[in-house]
Amino acid sequence: MINKICKIVLVSLLLMSCSSKKEAIHIPLPNEVKGMWFSYVDYQTFLKDTPKDKIEKKIEGILANCESIGINTIIVHAVAFTDSFYNSKIYPVTNKLNQKDIDYLKIFVDEAHERNMHVEAWINPMRSVSNDEVGKWDNEFILNKWINEGSDNIKLFEDRYYLNIATEDSQNLIISVVEEIVDNYDVDGIHMDDYFYPAKVDDSFDSNQYTGSSFTDIGEFRRYQVNTLVEKIYNVVHQKNLAFGISPSGNIEYSRDIIFGDTEAWIAKGIVDYVTPQIYWGFTNKNKPFEPTLQEWQTLVDNTNVKLIAGLAAYKVGIASNDSDNDEWLNDSEILLKQIQSSKNTNNYGGYMLFSYHSLFGKENENMLNNRKNLVEID
Repeated sequence: MINKICKIVLVSLLLMSCSSKKEAIHIPLPNEVKGMWFSYVDYQTFLKDTPKDKIEKKIEGILANCESIGINTIIVHAVAFTDSFYNSKIYPVTNKLNQKDIDYLKIFVDEAHERNMHVEAWINPMRSVSNDEVGKWDNEFILNKWINEGSDNIKLFEDRYYLNIATEDSQNLIISVVEEIVDNYDVDGIHMDDYFYPAKVDDSFDSNQYTGSSFTDIGEFRRYQVNTLVEKIYNVVHQKNLAFGISPSGNIEYSRDIIFGDTEAWIAKGIVDYVTPQIYWGFTNKNKPFEPTLQEWQTLVDNTNVKLIAGLAAYKVGIASNDSDNDEWLNDSEILLKQIQSSKNTNNYGGYMLFSYHSLFGKENENMLNNRKNLVEID
């Protein structure tokens, strides 16, 4: 009888334990993404000096601001310079913030889901620290070991280190970070931007790997490395039924030929769910006017399952520059609204993303306020 009672109690405790376990929450990519990038600069601007007990409340306010202009998707930096804005066992905690023991990514994910917002962890896979920052890492991290050894896995170019993804070890490291995030956080997806090979990188960066390969063109060799990495990340993310997208340079040729991000290949092979080209030019720009550039991207996604989400330059609104489209960014109170309306007319339209949070909710200028007001009224 006693044994029977003990078994009943044990089963009851196990059932209670299972029922109390928090289920993973995942919010699918909206049919129309209304997205906001929250970058490491935004962290520094709004969270760097925030006391630990005020962080959660501050992030609640950030997301409330986003929600107030219709944002349903937040793209939050998790890895910016082979560092981490979350509890990582692989990368060192970011040195961009004063608080070192706060899991910013978890707070963003939990608070975004409270608002039914889709949230993706944003990674820069190759870009690492500057030469001056290297000594600030603990020796336990593999990156420190590679740098100290002069390993081919990470190379210095113009005073900054970059992972050399032509080595298997570097690719595996990046994949392990993606796995760490999707295994331990209820993120709804992984997002990458356009930091692939540094622009104008010389042949010595990956010459050992190139000369030992069957490739006869270093550009093709580098595009192959990026494509391989993209496909690996896609596979890891899709094993979890999450979204994976990339925001490449809005200039297709620059992306392909200078930093070796082959957007055409990703789209053709279907190894991204969406692309968010950074079309950071106005309608009157002489070199890359908005409408024709948008049409170039529409042509790429036509007859595919890849969504086209326009990346828009909120950071230019109300700011003077020497660009040929300066006047419209400085004075047009509807430029973002007009670009969103143009984007809605494209095939495979998937929405828009705004770069970035501090541009719309930081230092205010009249044109920015007017553009922000117009965002609220978008259907």
